[in-house]
Order: sequence, then structure tokens, then C-alpha cells
Amino acid sequence: MASVASLHADNKDKDVVYVFGASVSFTDSVVYFTEVQKIEGVKLVSGFLPHRQMYAYELKDYMNFKEGMPGRTSVIYFSKKRSTLEKKEKKIKERMVEREGKTVRYLGDKFVFTKP
Repeated sequence: MASVASLHADNKDKDVVYVFGASVSFTDSVVYFTEVQKIEGVKLVSGFLPHRQMYAYELKDYMNFKEGMPGRTSVIYFSKKRSTLEKKEKKIKERMVEREGKTVRYLGDKFVFTKP
């Protein structure tokens, strides 16, 4: 009975966090975006996503080894609210297309973040 109560207590501070990533190269005109994905059981620390660099490396490794595109920079964006993150994604895409002349492509369901 005590283990069930402690398990419930551990999860009450955990949140659902939404993330998406972008993979950019200075020598390529295409920017690759992941879909907005839900990651459950995450507790933000001082407003930051724990291990966020690991999510970025996960995307970087995927682009390097699975897609055969080395030398790309990966960036991760996150929010507790999906709508907030979708607005951020739209703003970033518009900036990439309008100001920087990039083409946006989505990785679709080929890439899924895993919680470290």
C-alpha cells in the first residue's frame, strides 16, 4: 500500500510537455521539422526541460545516421501548452521561409523523441 502511495506522489509533480525540433544546415536550403510531440512524465526544472540537450542530440543523430545528413544543427523547443508551442513553430517557420529563404520539410512520423 505504501509503494502505491509513493508512486502516486512521485507522478503528481510530473507534467505533460510538448516538444518539436528543427534541424538546420548553413549549407542546405532545407530546414527539417519534427511534428509537435507529447512527452509525459516530465518535471520542468526552473522552467527548463531536463536533458534538453539529449533531445537535440537525438535529432542530430537521426539526421546524421538515418537520413545521411551530417553537420546539421538541431534545436529543441518545448512548452507545457500545445497551442503555445504551435504558435512558436509557426513563427519560426515563417522566419525561416520569408527572411532566410529556406524550404521547410517535416520528418512526419519517421522520427519520435524518446524520454532520456
